[in-house]
Formats: sequence, structure tokens, C-alpha cells
Amino acid sequence: MLEGVRSRDDWNRKRESIQRKWLSCIGGLPRLVDMSMTIDSWAANEDHYLIKIRYSSVYDDWVTANLLIPKLHDAHITNDEEVQVMLFSGRGFSEKAFPAILALHPTSETGKDDISLSTGRMNRQYGLELVKRGYVVLAPDTVTAGERILDDDKPFHTASFYQKHPEWSAVAKMIIDHQQGISLLQAFKLVDPERIGVIGHSLGGYNAYFLAGADQRVKAVVCSCGFSPLADDPETHRWGRREWFSHIPKLSDDIAQGKTPFEFNEIAALAASTPLFMWMAKMIGSSLIGSRQQRVSQTCILYMNGWERKGNSLP
Repeated sequence: MLEGVRSRDDWNRKRESIQRKWLSCIGGLPRLVDMSMTIDSWAANEDHYLIKIRYSSVYDDWVTANLLIPKLHDAHITNDEEVQVMLFSGRGFSEKAFPAILALHPTSETGKDDISLSTGRMNRQYGLELVKRGYVVLAPDTVTAGERILDDDKPFHTASFYQKHPEWSAVAKMIIDHQQGISLLQAFKLVDPERIGVIGHSLGGYNAYFLAGADQRVKAVVCSCGFSPLADDPETHRWGRREWFSHIPKLSDDIAQGKTPFEFNEIAALAASTPLFMWMAKMIGSSLIGSRQQRVSQTCILYMNGWERKGNSLP
């Protein structure tokens, strides 16, 4: 990735090349649609409000999500109309806008609930933890998870999606749904539109840096156990065409021809210069994360942390 890159102009040209290959592989990203949201239900908890919503996405789709709002002691919400006022005018709720986080769930069939409800798994409730720290949190269901599992489908099975969108990809669908989520957060008056970050684990982890590489409205990224190299992966079609969740079907065609059109350090580098924190265990399941991945990750992180940094020391 570094070959021939000696200046920011060099990097901008390199970035455009990476982005063209990436968008071609995932099937492109359509233009965002006008934002619309409906409230399904809401509840007042001890320290936050939980609002179950649906928001609009491309191709007449709707994304189910949990919206968590910090609860201030001098504000009391009693009906649906006051919920709307709180979100879209902020009047009488808080004089200062909140930072916001798009919290992306891992591979869990309960989707958003795994990370934003007390019923979620231990060490997965980062959405719930963040609202307790004063963030507005939007936790959407990924396509094929949570309330977006179709009646005749199993969780994380994408066959129905590809029947409808044979030339597209689940990765592009997830990115665009999350971009729509950023648009929704920016529509809320109680959210500071310049302080929106994204966090995720596993599936949510790589969706986090995928999103940051596509949308400069993201101001900070946390990726937990969501990064691994494409080349030398022991599961050849992990990222391509599979019986269950097929991320990027076109990638299987490239692999069959002996081509690797991109590497994931390049895709992570698309997020530069957004602050990006990546954390990966050395052992995931039975797979050892070897020195090659560490070098790929290091290259990526050095890019994220500024051009002036030399050598291999990290902050």
C-alpha cells in the first residue's frame, strides 16, 4: 500500500484507486434518500430513554433500531409528542447538544438488542454502556438480523437479499443503512452533528471502519475484533459467496481467477485521517492471528495517526 506514496497528493491518488476497486467490488453505493423515521414504542429507564424506531433507507427499505437517550434529572417525558419534541427540537430537554455514537452489533440473531439492552450478552452491551456515559446511541439492526430477519429466512442468510439485488452486496447494503443512520442522528437537535462516532465488535467492527471510509461525517471509530487479512485466509470464501451470509459475492469470482482485488488494510486506510482504534485478540477461535496481520494492521494504524510519524512505534 505504501509503494510510491511520498506525499499527501500521492496518497490522495492512491486513495482514489483503492476506493474505485472497493466500490466496484461491493457494487457501489447509491445516493442517500430523504430521512424519515417512525417511533414504534418508548420507555423511560432509570438513566436513559429507550426508543424503538424505524428509519428510511434506499430502495424503499426501513431499518429497525434502538435509540438510547441520556435521561436528565430535570427533564420528564410523558407521551409520544414529547418524545418527538425532545428529538427534533431539543426544547426544554438540554441546553447542550450530546455527542452521538452509531453502535453496530456483532453476529447475533438478536441484532441491536445484544448491545443496547440489559438482556444482551456480557461484554457486548457497549451501546448501553455508552448512553450511561452521556452519549446518544443509535443501534440499528443489520440486514438479516434482529427484526430484519424475514419470516421464511434464518438469521444471517442473504439468499433473499440477493434475489432482490443480484448485482449488489450485503456489505454495500450495510454501509448505506449506516450512512442513513448518521443522517438521522444529524437531524436530531439534541445531537451535535460534528461529534458522531461509530463503534462495533466483530461484524460490527468491520462495519465501523467500512462506514468511516465511506462517510467523512464519522469523527471517531472503534473496531473490536473486526480486522483480518484477506490473502491467506484459511476460509477461502469467507468474504465471498457462501451458503449463509455472503458479504461480497463478486469477490469469489476474483478469487477463482487467482486475484485479490484489495487488502483490508487498504479499506481501513480509506478512513484516514479519522481517529481509528483497532483491537484484535491474538487468538480468535482456533485461528492464530499471525505476524502478517500485525504488519498489515500496523501500516493501517500509522496512516490513521498522522503522516509525521516515523518507524513502527505506536502511541
